[in-house]
Amino acid sequence: MTAPGWDDDDRLIDELRTAVRQAGSPTPTMTAAGHAAFSWGAVDAELAALAPESDRDEWVAVRGFSAHPRTLVFSGPHLSVELERTETDLVGQFVPPTSGEVALLGPDGELAAASADELGCFEFQHPPGGLVRLRCRTSSGVVFTDWFQL
Repeated sequence: MTAPGWDDDDRLIDELRTAVRQAGSPTPTMTAAGHAAFSWGAVDAELAALAPESDRDEWVAVRGFSAHPRTLVFSGPHLSVELERTETDLVGQFVPPTSGEVALLGPDGELAAASADELGCFEFQHPPGGLVRLRCRTSSGVVFTDWFQL
């Protein structure tokens, strides 16, 4: 059973229009999130989710060099991606180790590319800040990480 009125398409569209008008102009973050939601180009790719032991708050909160490394781990069914933010660079490694190609993606597309060596190690020197994710291509397929803030 549906709520009264929700089976009326015209009424639903009118209520959605009203909600959008009341929300006001979208912020840059809202626009980026909207673009990001529709920019996934490989539906067959796996998603590597942020592992529970990763400290996203520490990653974002520390701006600038830190005495201890800031790391994120994204775990997928067949491949994990470990990332470390240094003072100037973003370095990573595939686990299990394998070679491949890595793209740093922003909401508007590819920002940088790197090759992973036979140990799965890769590096982005002086990556741009902002909302990003990785697209990792290996011989076993394509993996996307969750979005994270650089």
